[in-house]
Amino acid sequence: MKKAKITVKGIVQGVGFRPFVHRIANEAGVVGFVQNLGTSVAIEAEGEDAAVETFIAKLRIGPPLSRIDSVEVEYQPYEVKYKEFVIEKSGLSGFGGFIPPDTGICNSCIDDMRHTAHYKDYWATSCVDCGPRYAIMDTLPYDRETTSMTDFPLCEDCLKEYTNPKDRRYHAQTISCPKCGPKLSFYNSERQELSPPLEQTISALQDGKIVAIKGVGGFHLCCRMDVTPLLRERRKRPEQPFALMAPLPMIEDYACVSEGERGLLDSLKRPIVLLRRKDNVPEAVSPGLHTVGFMTPYTGFHHLLFSKIREPLIMTSANLPSEPMVRDNEEAFERLGGIADCFLLHNRRILNRCDDSVLRWNNGSMFFTRMARGYAPTSFVMKEKAPKAILAMGPELNSTISIYKDNLCYVSHHLGNITNPLALDNLRETVDRLLKMTQVKPEIIACDLHPSFLSTRLGRELAQKFGASVVPVQHHRAHIGSLVIEHVGSADVSVDDIVGVAMDGVGFGEDGTVWGGEIFTGKGHPVGLLPVPMPGGDLATRFPLRMVAGLLHGSSIEDSRIIKMLEQGMTEIEANVVMRQLQTGLNVARTSSAGRVLDAVAAVLGVCYRRTYEGEPAMKLESAAYYGDASNVKLRCDLITENGMQFVDSRSLLVSVVEALDAGKRKADIAAAAQETLAKAFADQACEEAKKAGKNIVGFSGGVAVNAAIGAVIENTVKENGLKFVTNHKLPCGDGGVSFGQAVLANRTVEK
Repeated sequence: MKKAKITVKGIVQGVGFRPFVHRIANEAGVVGFVQNLGTSVAIEAEGEDAAVETFIAKLRIGPPLSRIDSVEVEYQPYEVKYKEFVIEKSGLSGFGGFIPPDTGICNSCIDDMRHTAHYKDYWATSCVDCGPRYAIMDTLPYDRETTSMTDFPLCEDCLKEYTNPKDRRYHAQTISCPKCGPKLSFYNSERQELSPPLEQTISALQDGKIVAIKGVGGFHLCCRMDVTPLLRERRKRPEQPFALMAPLPMIEDYACVSEGERGLLDSLKRPIVLLRRKDNVPEAVSPGLHTVGFMTPYTGFHHLLFSKIREPLIMTSANLPSEPMVRDNEEAFERLGGIADCFLLHNRRILNRCDDSVLRWNNGSMFFTRMARGYAPTSFVMKEKAPKAILAMGPELNSTISIYKDNLCYVSHHLGNITNPLALDNLRETVDRLLKMTQVKPEIIACDLHPSFLSTRLGRELAQKFGASVVPVQHHRAHIGSLVIEHVGSADVSVDDIVGVAMDGVGFGEDGTVWGGEIFTGKGHPVGLLPVPMPGGDLATRFPLRMVAGLLHGSSIEDSRIIKMLEQGMTEIEANVVMRQLQTGLNVARTSSAGRVLDAVAAVLGVCYRRTYEGEPAMKLESAAYYGDASNVKLRCDLITENGMQFVDSRSLLVSVVEALDAGKRKADIAAAAQETLAKAFADQACEEAKKAGKNIVGFSGGVAVNAAIGAVIENTVKENGLKFVTNHKLPCGDGGVSFGQAVLANRTVEK
């Protein structure tokens, strides 16, 4: 006979872990208990030697939504202490576990909605294997009373299922039904309640109205595709692509879907997946892009909606530009009153905002453009332990936060752009919530090097509150730092082992200029894009023609010709002001940003003259290039050496783009060639630096890394040179991965 005392750490909260342990204990014939300790699960098991070992072997596998990071087993003298295996009341322990992300409704619950009387047509049906988690959670341990489900006491029928070890809803904290669970309600713009809610929603959508729909982690704005122009006008989003929702068979009528993309769409995580659009998707849905974002229904309500609606629906996050998602009912009336015609609400409180994840399937692999519902918050087991607890505050745009303690690093969901008071409040609230959940008191605060970011300012404020030290981390070095978790599926690579290519929009550089196209080897920075004038400073990020002037001024292209180019998207007076700025140096910053180079190419080709959302010119350039053939155009991108550092001269690239236009080359071919030429210049230099330094790994990160064509050129070039290639798959390539990189690099500072 044998007794084992077991501690399990990982994602073991909110995944049905205790019911799973109870079931396998009974199957193996062991007695004892399982107890939720908030950040871990404690188990004692007694029985025959073989039975206990069988139980432990099954324990290491875990239920479907779990992730087992460690199973610690301590064998003790056997004692006849238990008569059966029971689930004990939850307790509390220290750091070491976390809640899983929200998931979509499972097929078993969909079947229950259709065929089981108890859950027939109930919009919030869920079980131990699916449904909301993080969005409704206040703190650990994960029990009903620590979630917003505490507002809904179980009815007799639900309680029977909740307490039946053989039932799929045994200890499922989100269990509810039409009798005891959250209720839907529908309101018109005058706040008059109309019934029944589902039928009113369907009727409103069919009548061409815009409906604000409360979901799992916030509100969506929903309408038919032909109502998109009105939604753009009201939401002040003239060009930004909107996501669509539809069942998978319907999606295949409107977009090309590969096997990899189908797997993402059909997974329980239900992300938005960027697909190649077909001609029947209205241009207004994703203007100027060859892709369109689609997701499949992921709540019971969504499935009820599409049982009556036979076309894709716009389903976009309900917020004004740069503001966080709306999550509360009263807030929806106040902030969305000028956008939505009516409101589909429910009375389950959303405690944590969480947007939809957005992914691409590039070159046979998954890439995040936004990591949120279904995937985040998440945690990583680290090779290097953190001797001091670290809170990383992230950048300014597309931000996340990270918490690193011992050998675990937690990364939050997407928080958006931290550029206004509402966004800052959301950041502050998220920091408070995650520190509470993880029971961490930070000793180090890692921030972006830029002193004016609101996230940096909040970090310094929190450092005073906790008595913590502040460690500034350069933005693009943080991008490369994020790559350590990607290599061979584990954190077994140091930043020093990687020659890193960082291509991004903007980041405050160590020399006080704006960086964005850099190659790093450890602490070294041997190669970068040549810094070029950025007339008007930040204005050049919004008006790409300013970057055209900055790159071409002083080249073989005459100023009079440059002014004519500028007049394609600005007045003659504005064009002359820009040129005067360059001639005098007044209000002219300098930048080595790869994003700004791509913006300039997009503007020269007439693809995009004004940026109305983050990344728009480069995204539209990529779409133009998708239909081109780079081999039809020969462009150049010179290398120059200054003060012992190699520079990729983007000026020569843009001059050759103008020359190709003058030679009558197709714009799509020029776009494709420009991307390829810039990527090849960086890849060749990275490989050369790797060989010089005796390293065999080249990494690629930053917002530009999600560009499929640029990523493929760099990856192929690296592999052709006999080197290993790594890029971001577990975290976003863009700024959503920066907080993790900040935590990694801040930890190295602490260690030294």
